[in-house]
Amino acid sequence: MAKMTLGKRLWEARLRKGFSRQSLADHLTVSAASIYLWETDRSVPRDGNLSAICKALGLPIRATKALAAA
Repeated sequence: MAKMTLGKRLWEARLRKGFSRQSLADHLTVSAASIYLWETDRSVPRDGNLSAICKALGLPIRATKALAAA
């Protein structure tokens, strides 16, 4: 079974909430490319962006930050 990564958690939560990459990017005032990089684990969002993502997607901040640090 594949390990849960930050990117996978963000991707699944975004789809569950019905956001497209562009609509989430617009909501967070970042680029859709940033969302793509975060979801594919090529980059990690800064703390402020990570907190905003958690709020928008209804994710627990502490657990999500722990994944980001892993």
